[in-house]
Amino acid sequence: MNYSLIFNAVGFNLAWFGLVYWGNAFIPISLLLLLAHFYFNSQVKGELLLMVIITFFGILVDSLLQQFTFFIFAEHSHLPFWLITLWACFSATICHSLHFLAGSKVLQLLVGGLFAPLSYIAGQKMAAVEFGQSLLSTYVTLSLLWGLLFVLFFMLKNRLVKV
Repeated sequence: MNYSLIFNAVGFNLAWFGLVYWGNAFIPISLLLLLAHFYFNSQVKGELLLMVIITFFGILVDSLLQQFTFFIFAEHSHLPFWLITLWACFSATICHSLHFLAGSKVLQLLVGGLFAPLSYIAGQKMAAVEFGQSLLSTYVTLSLLWGLLFVLFFMLKNRLVKV
C-alpha cells in the first residue's frame, strides 16, 4: 500500500474542506499539509515548478470567472486567499493521488469535466461562493474549463516532472 498516495488524497480533502468551510483561518494548517507533502515526496523533480504553474492557471481562470460574475465572493474584489491556497493544495495531487489519470486523456477530460465542477457546487452549498449565473450554465462552463485544464495539467506534468 502506498501511504504517500493516501496521505496526499486525505491531505488534499482535509485542506479542501477546511479552506472552504473556515476560509483564511485554515490557511496555516493547509500550508503545513503542503510542507508535509514536500517532506514525504521530495524525490519528485520538477513538481514545485508544476505546482506553481497550476496554481497560476487556477488563479487566472478563477479570477476571470469572478470578473464575468460566474463567481461572487462576499466582500472580496479579488480571489480570496483561501482559494489561492486551495489551488496550491490541488496542484500537489497531480503527481500523486491523481496520477492514475496520467495515461488517458479521455479519463482526464471526464474526471475534470464531470467531477471537478462538483467541488464548486459543494463550496456554493457551504456558502463559500455564490454563483452569478444559473447552476446549469455555471456547471457547463466549469465542466468545459476543467476538462481542458486537466488535460493541460497532465501535459505539463509529463514535460516538467521526472520521477
